[in-house]
Amino acid sequence: MRSWLFATFLLSATCVITAPIVNQRGPEQITPEQILKIAPSSNSCPSPPGECATNTQAAPFLNEAMSKYQISSQGERASVLALIAFESGNFKYNINHYPAPGRPGQGTRNMQTAPFNLKYVKSIPELASKTTHTSVDGLSPSELNEIRALILPDRYSWASGAWYLAGESSCSGARKVLQTGSDDGFIAHMKCVGITSVGSDRMAYWQAAKKALNV
Repeated sequence: MRSWLFATFLLSATCVITAPIVNQRGPEQITPEQILKIAPSSNSCPSPPGECATNTQAAPFLNEAMSKYQISSQGERASVLALIAFESGNFKYNINHYPAPGRPGQGTRNMQTAPFNLKYVKSIPELASKTTHTSVDGLSPSELNEIRALILPDRYSWASGAWYLAGESSCSGARKVLQTGSDDGFIAHMKCVGITSVGSDRMAYWQAAKKALNV
């Protein structure tokens, strides 16, 4: 009887020990090499000083942003990367410069306009109390730029595109279509950020991002 119980115990223990472990990892990290395929001149950073960043510098912040805002499908990630690469001029710019001297309050790698930058600031616990403004209406250019300055550091600036896609209700439909990897999803994403006409130059970034991320 004792031998039978011992044999049963050994069999049970073996089953427990050899049971497969389910892989709980999330999506793979976006690599500097993939980013370079989307923003092909981002491996060097000549100008402007204080704004320009390379693909290698961008990678950890972009991965952190995708994780924080739960942008996990490759189609959604490709669209965010395409938007950021286009709007920032292959990561050269962090604030709007055109037409000179630039639109007050517009910036981050997503080149968000002032109303969304205020909303973004208010969504970040450690920044929310740093401005008392609840609207950008009537604010001076310097006040708009002060709000923008709060989110220009890398950890916030690189995350603006992911934040917008995840948080804006107007983008919810685009997210579903982006998950299929279709061009219609990218067009819908651009529409929800205020781009009503997607030209061939912008579409080229999307196609490059799809190829880089194997969408």
